Amino acid sequence: MADLKPASSFRSALFVLCMLCLPLPSYSDKHGIDTSICNPALIQNSPTPKRPSLPNTYKVSIEANIENHNYTTDYTEFYDGTKNMGSTHQWFLGFHVYSIYSPGTDELFTVETQTGTCTTDTLATAGPKYIFGYQPSSGNPQVGRLFTANGAFRFGNGTNEQYMGTARIRGIIADYWKSCMYWPDMDATMEVHWYFTNTGAWDPATGRTLPSPLRCQVSGKVWSGTPHTFNHTYEFNRFGTTLPSDNVFQTPPGIACPHRKDTKPLPTPSDHFVFTAETLNIDFSTIGFIKEWYAKDLSLVRYDYKPDAGDVSPYGHNQLTEIHDFSEGIAYIRDPTVGNCTLTTISARGIDAKAVDANHVRIRTSQEFFNFDKAAYAYEGVRKVRGIDADVWIATRTDWPASSPGKNSTWEWYFARQGWRESTGLTYVFGMPLMLSVHSDDYGSIVYNTYNFDEEEPEIWNFDISKCYNYTNRQDFSFKIPGSYQTNVAPNLEGFRYNVILAVHNAATVSTLRITNVKVDYDASNILVSLTLLGTPTIQGDVTSPVTQVSLNTAATLLTNAINSNQLKISVGKSQGQTTMLTAQPYSLKQYSHTVSKGYYVPPKAKTTYSAGAVAGLGVAMAVVFFAFGFACMYIYYRKNGGSFTKSEAAGFEPKKFDNDYANSEVKSGDA
Repeated sequence: MADLKPASSFRSALFVLCMLCLPLPSYSDKHGIDTSICNPALIQNSPTPKRPSLPNTYKVSIEANIENHNYTTDYTEFYDGTKNMGSTHQWFLGFHVYSIYSPGTDELFTVETQTGTCTTDTLATAGPKYIFGYQPSSGNPQVGRLFTANGAFRFGNGTNEQYMGTARIRGIIADYWKSCMYWPDMDATMEVHWYFTNTGAWDPATGRTLPSPLRCQVSGKVWSGTPHTFNHTYEFNRFGTTLPSDNVFQTPPGIACPHRKDTKPLPTPSDHFVFTAETLNIDFSTIGFIKEWYAKDLSLVRYDYKPDAGDVSPYGHNQLTEIHDFSEGIAYIRDPTVGNCTLTTISARGIDAKAVDANHVRIRTSQEFFNFDKAAYAYEGVRKVRGIDADVWIATRTDWPASSPGKNSTWEWYFARQGWRESTGLTYVFGMPLMLSVHSDDYGSIVYNTYNFDEEEPEIWNFDISKCYNYTNRQDFSFKIPGSYQTNVAPNLEGFRYNVILAVHNAATVSTLRITNVKVDYDASNILVSLTLLGTPTIQGDVTSPVTQVSLNTAATLLTNAINSNQLKISVGKSQGQTTMLTAQPYSLKQYSHTVSKGYYVPPKAKTTYSAGAVAGLGVAMAVVFFAFGFACMYIYYRKNGGSFTKSEAAGFEPKKFDNDYANSEVKSGDA
């Protein structure tokens, strides 16, 4: 058997785990009870002592000696009659194998930890069901129950058992019981000898008064198929009533079981959320951080991230803000520290983007954002993550990374359970994602920890692009609204600002992104509003149907006309079921132009002599000038001679971020 593959080795080992062997084909012409082995009629139940009653939950380690085949295997049994679950952990031919019994779904999961593989079988027809026993439900054949603990041990469950006195087993004083059993479906007769600790004569180290199983010897003959005799001895040790955790009844993390029944559907993502993510590349020992805003209704996504220090980035290595406007197909990438901003098309490699064709993208749905569309996820159970009870779903994919198509990768999503979500004080439609774990044998392991998840719709000012427009492509406005600030604005300032944006959006027919810097003040009788309108983008986006934008001058004219004709109305909420609307005061609109001073600073007349410090300062300044000039020359030289400034570097490339590499492409070390 040493040359068998892991799967076949374990399936051969299943022979061991049964009290006799796997069921063989039944025949109508049966031998019946073989009285040469034993005779059940000669076994009398003993009234005393009382037969041991096994607990409803137990854990026990077993050494199985299959004497008629001259080999030994070790395994541990876990049983919980209340939860109707059982499992075994077996060590066989160097392999560690889990068998998990789920009678509630009529499934048996067999997991080989070294190979990371799992098979799913129907428990009702699987040979290993004999370990714990299986009773199908009369009303629903796909749902069953394990035997009771006594039934699983085949002791004290209706078979006559005769007390044979005491004996010493491994030096321990034990009560000795004998029975004779006949299994019709195997046409097998067997004599069974059971030994339990005599708690009255022996003080167990556990301090428990319950009898513990010590040994079971089974010998007999199977007549079904090819008749053969057998002789097994099972040594029991470390018997206890406390299980280490519920995890013993769950498949191990990171191992998917094909054809597993989905007992709990995935949560349905909402169309807007905000969260912070910590990205861990286990194999490369890198950590990255990113904050993300997703607003499907607004067709907007935002990322705040910092490129990895080891990457060449055309946008620098400071904290970057990247805003994707899918109504126009434009990405705004800004460095708040330096103040620069780049407009470019949206990459199809982003976690938020989906390629429509070779030249166009669209915003991902929330299902696609979380990669729920990529594979069929199956519910695994409950595990702890960061100390939080989490529901876990698992799936296997063959499309990641894109550089290795056809290779398996395992994806596990962890979501906080209902009770934990309630403690946050927020109501979640989707759920509270905690962690995504991705593993590929070819690529490695990546973990995304999610924090501060919020399903509230992001505010439009979270997507401020005003710093990407200079004074030539923006216009400031102010206007008055007759009314009380304290009554209409103070109770909900943010809501009022948002309603102003909506009103201006409808009047000037500009996108909400182009309405920014909304401020509200007041005087004795008016609400004073100021805002900035931005011009049209300077590049063409890459969505199939970009929103047509009016020019800044046209938008200003439309806004002016709307105010002067009493058409600019702002909602300030409901009162007694009626929506209150305020109207901007006609002819109150004012425009302000940005100007840049063209004057130059003229230093005062200085002496022609210089101090030693001034000379040193001048030397430093000249060195800086010549260094800059020399660097420029080097740059030109390398550009012409194919040096370190390559063509791709000059052309630019995508910024490193927590992107869709884990969905569509390869994630490199340090991707945030």
